[in-house]
Amino acid sequence: RVLVYSAILAAVTIALLASLVLRTPFKVDIVRDRATLARLVEGGKIENVYRVQIMNATEKPQEYTLAVEGLPGIELVTEPRVTIEGAQSLWVPVRLQIPYDAAKPGSHEVHIRVRAADGEVNEKTAFMVPR
Repeated sequence: RVLVYSAILAAVTIALLASLVLRTPFKVDIVRDRATLARLVEGGKIENVYRVQIMNATEKPQEYTLAVEGLPGIELVTEPRVTIEGAQSLWVPVRLQIPYDAAKPGSHEVHIRVRAADGEVNEKTAFMVPR
């Protein structure tokens, strides 16, 4: 019996340590701006606006860098770097633009990548192109 209980305790301890070591130091959530799905902006580009929530799960301030990919000519118009204090979260407004003729009308999958010194999160969202 003692051997069985010791084995169970060891397995639980190893699982707990593994979850602590492998846990993601930050999380990301993307929400589309409901007020404006897509709009034409200066320079003849199509713009979509999002709110990206970055949650710093560490105890110290972290700097995060945002990037985007998925459509020809897509660019991140907002400031790509943001610093968040330890154990805090921040909503970051993000504007993405593409040239007017870069994609057909409809919904297109794009990926917003958030990098930190100790990891990277790649989240997908939809870029809307109006008719």
